[in-house]
Amino acid sequence: MKHVIVVLTLCLSAWQVCAKEQVVLPAGKAVELTYEEFATYDVKLVNRSGKPIDVAVLTPDTRKQVSGFGLGPMGKAVLYVKAGNILKLKNNSGKDISIALSFVDRQPQPERTPGMETVNFTLHNSSLKSIPLVIPGVMNPNLSPMSNSGVALAKGQEIYYRKGLKKILVLTVDDSIEPGAKIDMAKRIRDLEKGN
Repeated sequence: MKHVIVVLTLCLSAWQVCAKEQVVLPAGKAVELTYEEFATYDVKLVNRSGKPIDVAVLTPDTRKQVSGFGLGPMGKAVLYVKAGNILKLKNNSGKDISIALSFVDRQPQPERTPGMETVNFTLHNSSLKSIPLVIPGVMNPNLSPMSNSGVALAKGQEIYYRKGLKKILVLTVDDSIEPGAKIDMAKRIRDLEKGN
């Protein structure tokens, strides 16, 4: 009997992690979500609506944005949401859309210093191909072709381009990035590849 309970518990846990939920975002509105799973898992978002959405993580007490980005019209991202924080999804389009939300195994989180300064800027993809990125401890976005993705990242945060099994450092957030800057990630990757 003890083994049956353990197996059922494991099956239920596996189902919960694999389960996908469709989140409906009304036209021009935002939806705020909190889940107990934020304490254990990362959040995977898949947007197949054809419309971009804004994604933000807010603190519950001050409602201050701790991270954020734009998810492209056919984009997907894996992000870290600290336990107790709020995941805010905003639909700026004129029609209702739905996106898939699921929980995946948590990636190791880098140490963060309280009060760490963040910079709001835009990652731009000027190419006709998707660009898979890895932003450790934050998310793993896939920049859609010819798209922009707004981010709020701490100084010192590294951004990698995922090429097959390799990760290539493309950018480190520092004082040279002005708030509101638009950084062409496709051009940076092309320049890095030419240099190798």
